[in-house]
Amino acid sequence: MEAPVNIYQLNNVSLQSDKVKIERLKKDDICFYRFIGGNVSETEELTRTLSELKEKEPLLIGLFRFPFRFEGKKRFHTAKIQYFRMKELCDAIIYFNSDDLMQTVDEKTPIHEAYTHFDKIEEKAIFSMRQIIEQPGNMNIDFQDIETFIKQVNGPLFLHTIEGHFFNEPLKYLISTPYLPEDFVDGKQLIINIGYTRGVDMEAFRLINLRLNDLFSKADLFKLGSYFIDEPGERFEITLIVNGIDDPFDKPDEYKGIPKYKTFVKKLQQMTDKQKAFIQQLRK
Repeated sequence: MEAPVNIYQLNNVSLQSDKVKIERLKKDDICFYRFIGGNVSETEELTRTLSELKEKEPLLIGLFRFPFRFEGKKRFHTAKIQYFRMKELCDAIIYFNSDDLMQTVDEKTPIHEAYTHFDKIEEKAIFSMRQIIEQPGNMNIDFQDIETFIKQVNGPLFLHTIEGHFFNEPLKYLISTPYLPEDFVDGKQLIINIGYTRGVDMEAFRLINLRLNDLFSKADLFKLGSYFIDEPGERFEITLIVNGIDDPFDKPDEYKGIPKYKTFVKKLQQMTDKQKAFIQQLRK
């Protein structure tokens, strides 16, 4: 029996308290790292933290939130640089725009309640990934599927779950939300995971598949999964992962990638340290 995949959630605020989680990270785990961009003082720490997480060799997925436009051009420009740094170091990146998130709450919503709501939206994406991997089904989507899917195509991910009964309105409008990329139907690859309750018949299942494939006609269907929801009635629960969509902004001209020689030197040092530790162990 395969070992279960551990899914971790970290962010720059809770790093000190999450040291135990970081130590437990290993290859074939999934690590989501959440970051709100805009503070120039955090760019170096972001690079260092993601580099350390990458050394553990999990499937590293960044959740990046751009600041509000009203917070100023400099802050937003800093966020762009941080976004591309995260994209450079992570296996995949999911992005959110704060201005779009704000459309999901009333303008009179207290600030702390609004931010709690925004956090829940990000956490929903993590839950959707967890459900895909942990939910047994008639056609399973496992960790290896997700890993291969993510690493085959470079670009941001669209990850979203919708629920419904009849889907009478155009499917694109049902899937679309203010805080997710508008070009999600233009992705290069697609994973669909469909949950269905007891009352869903084969004709409904056929039609929803046809509509999904028609909507994502530009994307190659990488994997189709399905699972039974033991509840009465007719209800679908559909999770979509789209890979290869465009970045929300162009890379700033002054953006500098991490020099390759630094990565090489670091790996060489790690190999040397391991050899020393092995020799010391033999001498005991």
